[in-house]
Amino acid sequence: MIERASVRCIELHDATPLATIREAPPGTRFAASGELGPDIRDALAERAPRGGFALQLAYGGCALLDEPRIAAHVESLALSGADLDRLVLPPNLRALRLSGGGGSLRALLALPLEILAIDRGAFDTAPLVEHATLAALSLANLPAEAASLGPRLRALRTIGVPLRTLESLRSGRALERFECRRCDALESIDALEALPALRELALEGCWRLDLHATIAFLGRLPLRALRIDIGGRRKNVEVDKRLQLELLTPFPTPEAICTLLTTGIKPL
Repeated sequence: MIERASVRCIELHDATPLATIREAPPGTRFAASGELGPDIRDALAERAPRGGFALQLAYGGCALLDEPRIAAHVESLALSGADLDRLVLPPNLRALRLSGGGGSLRALLALPLEILAIDRGAFDTAPLVEHATLAALSLANLPAEAASLGPRLRALRTIGVPLRTLESLRSGRALERFECRRCDALESIDALEALPALRELALEGCWRLDLHATIAFLGRLPLRALRIDIGGRRKNVEVDKRLQLELLTPFPTPEAICTLLTTGIKPL
């Protein structure tokens, strides 16, 4: 697992010095929310082939994806309020963050995507169960049915997803890590026992879970790392003392992959 990296971000506009773009180190994230002039686009296209190339786009900034000299080198991308049905996504995309927006996720199946994070939006996540390379998926503020997963997914995080049980996870035979945060609807975690590869777990803001039943259940799982908050500091300390597991590292994010693109280290 990887820790979230500190990533330099350069805001792009027509007054951005061209040398700032051309000389940006690998792993730099370039952000744009409006149309850019030809000089800026040319400087970005000149910088793109040097590796570790990431974009953060909203509104008119999404027009950068229409430029083949740029899109061909984008490996990490963040989109805000985008309609995926109107975009052609970069062919070598490995990491993607979607904040709001909508459209079909089926186009993602053709990409070498490894990390995907979705926060809100009108997206049907069902096609993702077919993805051949997706390893880490983070879902925030989406309906419970969004948390379906395919047999190859290795890490799943839900934030504010109203799950009552974890039955939808039973198909995750390769799932090594699961995080459930801000889920006061969760009443049962019994389905975790059906996940043979599960080794890392986080349960935070899951107030309905019973302390003693949770300790007994987790003690039967072959976990190596845990982060838990199920109802007050005393309860959490008691769980930690009983189970004596490692602390969980931060969840893989599209931003963190920027550093990995410059090192060759695999994210999971």
